[in-house]
Amino acid sequence: MLKRKNLKKTLVVTGLLAPLLSFASAPIYLWDNQEGFISGQSCEIVPSDTNPFRVSQYYSNKGTKKDTENLRNFNGVHQSHLINYSLVKITNKKRKHSAMPIEVIGVNKRTKARVNRWSSERGDRGYLHNNSLRPSEDFVFEINLTDEQVKQVNQDSQRIDPKENSYLRIASGASYFRAICDNSEEREYLLFRVYQKSQNDKAIIYAGVSAEETALFSDLQTYGKVESMSFLAEVGKETPLVVVEVDSLVVTAPPSVEQDLVTLEKSNHSLNNIVAEATQLEKENGVDEEELKESKEEEGDNIPALENVPRPRLRPKNLNRVSLQNIVCTDGAPLNVRDETLDKILFKAKIGEKVSLFQSFDGENTVERVISGKKYIFNKVEFKDRESTDQRVGYVATSFIKSEGDCEALKEIPSLRLHPATTITGLDDKKCCDFPTAAKPTHSYTSGMRRFGAGRSGGRLHAACDLYRYKNEPIRSVAPGKVIRNLYKFYQGTYALEVRHSGGFVVRYGEMTSKRYVSGGETVNMGQRIGNMGVVNSGCCRPMLHFELYKGTKKGSLSGGGPGYRRRSDLMDPTQYLLKWQDKVF
Repeated sequence: MLKRKNLKKTLVVTGLLAPLLSFASAPIYLWDNQEGFISGQSCEIVPSDTNPFRVSQYYSNKGTKKDTENLRNFNGVHQSHLINYSLVKITNKKRKHSAMPIEVIGVNKRTKARVNRWSSERGDRGYLHNNSLRPSEDFVFEINLTDEQVKQVNQDSQRIDPKENSYLRIASGASYFRAICDNSEEREYLLFRVYQKSQNDKAIIYAGVSAEETALFSDLQTYGKVESMSFLAEVGKETPLVVVEVDSLVVTAPPSVEQDLVTLEKSNHSLNNIVAEATQLEKENGVDEEELKESKEEEGDNIPALENVPRPRLRPKNLNRVSLQNIVCTDGAPLNVRDETLDKILFKAKIGEKVSLFQSFDGENTVERVISGKKYIFNKVEFKDRESTDQRVGYVATSFIKSEGDCEALKEIPSLRLHPATTITGLDDKKCCDFPTAAKPTHSYTSGMRRFGAGRSGGRLHAACDLYRYKNEPIRSVAPGKVIRNLYKFYQGTYALEVRHSGGFVVRYGEMTSKRYVSGGETVNMGQRIGNMGVVNSGCCRPMLHFELYKGTKKGSLSGGGPGYRRRSDLMDPTQYLLKWQDKVF
């Protein structure tokens, strides 16, 4: 059972975590480059939206396939050739519009690519195109461990055989999970599950890996679906396998055993609120970057907001009272407004709400508090535009208060993106279409379980692309059209809406919330808000739009077709259309 020290120094959750953390089915160890695995018994385990690791894959907008991707410098000059499915981490270097700064932390040795003096090595730094970076949770990593590296693990429980290959997969459910540990206030550890063939029914340990120490991946082979691992096939008889196909690489991933961690996240709403605030505080705000001209071949941006960026700059204690042009600025999630002790949530504020900061003399209107090992400043604020007098004044973290012009999140999610005068003739019309989400999806919808055609339980295939964003963000009509089926219950507590668009094609917008914006028979414009981003109630997944596309040449229900997709026969793969619309809009 995990232990948590200094509970009284954290917000609200004292007395609640101990029983929740007992769900963990395997002990926690932290990776240290010098010592190998060390005990993580004193660490606090919390959900997280951040993950610094990615997997590389060659990208071409012309459909070309290669075994390596070009690692470039800031000016776009080729430096080396990185083998596909190598493991990289996002770095703090200056970003570019269509490429991300990365460091190679593990070169994939499971490849047919020829290695030469121009091949990338561990430790090489440079830039990769955004579309060349795949979500690391879609992959399994095979590594070799030595006696010395697992010495403490085996002294505790004799669990890991160093003569046997080990397999790592990121622990994730509705979120990632990270360990905040006493040994370092600044360092955070992303949790991986560790398997071996001889112990086939569950993860042996949870391994916390920091982006600061990654030698664990020095000797690496990458998989998506490991069919050669017989122990996974045996487990799969009782637990469905996670199926991932990555172009020419078709391999098998271990079954999920993260239910204990998912339960941790789902079981404590107070904990989730606090973790969401802490995660938001860690995001960089207002980084000034030089916009570089990119070639047409490199245009695009398909990677979520970066992690591992510099820490936010907190406001000083002596805060001048500012005008009502200051607003709440979050990623879209409600902001908790607390009392002076910070232990009680008084009410919640929404992004864009006008707010005034009280002037602070000798810290009288500010409170410092440590959250997850980090110090933050909370300031007394007032929401003057509120009608209710009992929900006007409280304390919020100063990082969430910005001038309206400086709030990038507000710029990213406009209330409307209408094209009322636009008429189109169909999917191939040059004016078609708007993108259905408010901003670029946070994860690639061309890979993993999010892609069209991904395997599902019972032999079913995924009939949509899943576009990950944030709960309650706007869902937009991709084109002019008419609502042909009003909002109805769809899947695990979510709802769907069906629209026949100009030219006859049909879209089912699935996994939305129950909030109604349009009605059956109503005409909609391109870009009009028709719903909100929802999230399934099982806790399996992040908020998403489930986007299904049909030619519109058939009649009847969209569901209930034959084997495979189990949809109406005019179902289409929406991937290429979504990519084209995304490039046009964003």
